[in-house]
Amino acid sequence: MFGYAKWWLKSMFGSKAPLVNTMIIHYACNLRCKHCSIHSGYAEAEAKQIKTKLTYDEIVDDLKLQFRRGARIAYYEGGETTMWSDNGKDLGDIIKAAKDAGYTNVGYTTNGTNKFFTGSDVISVSLDGPREIHDMIRGDGVFDELMKNLDAVDFSGSIYANMVLQKDNLEHIEETAKIVKENKKLAGIIFNFITPPPSSLALTLEEKKKAIAEIRELKKQGYPILNSKKGLELLAEEDWSKKCPYHVTVFIIPDGSHHNGCPMAGTPSCKECGFAAVREYYLIKRGSISTINEMSSIFAMSKK
Repeated sequence: MFGYAKWWLKSMFGSKAPLVNTMIIHYACNLRCKHCSIHSGYAEAEAKQIKTKLTYDEIVDDLKLQFRRGARIAYYEGGETTMWSDNGKDLGDIIKAAKDAGYTNVGYTTNGTNKFFTGSDVISVSLDGPREIHDMIRGDGVFDELMKNLDAVDFSGSIYANMVLQKDNLEHIEETAKIVKENKKLAGIIFNFITPPPSSLALTLEEKKKAIAEIRELKKQGYPILNSKKGLELLAEEDWSKKCPYHVTVFIIPDGSHHNGCPMAGTPSCKECGFAAVREYYLIKRGSISTINEMSSIFAMSKK
């Protein structure tokens, strides 16, 4: 906690050091989810001969660079992170590299259809509804594969579900929260709204407000909702182009370029931001003690 407190105090005096190093390690994925543009972007990048994967050495160099700048949390994203490899190295090797570099907390996102790598502190699994809804969004058999892998994993850290709310699953919030509540392997669920594109699946502001009210009520009832109370209030605010705490997280993407803040900054998507993390970072930077307490046990503490 001392390291996080030091970062926060420095940020109050104008420091722009990152807290989180978010690394999009590659674009390859084994699924073709309805709401995701990664696959089309992957095909377009390959057609233009743009790099679609970070190498092991690039990842290690960036881990060290951002640690020197102040980052203490490292998160790997994709594509499907568990598919990443480079010259005999896999996701487990870069999790270890982050630990060796000194990061306090290391995590990754996954669709859960491949084996889990258990050296991290946190694992985020995609869960977009009960079986029929999840499979409609992500593909036949994906829900059962995820649940089978969750049942088999031996992991001492925290696994949480990530639900992206969109037109197709908006009516299944409570069902999904109940699945998480009843699964002993899951620490809780965090809700995000889809950030377009595709705009056809995006929610109206009224739909978002209704969903937030439902989620807040479920949280009151004891469902393991991981969005902070204040973070949920801010989810209805769509345009974060001026309020986004850009410097809290730094990104590197597969072509090797760095972004101080979200790579979508300055795009139309930024004005319809659905990412819950943006709200939590904003509140943490502003020193919200309640948010820090709610988020830290899952997202900031090492399992060791």
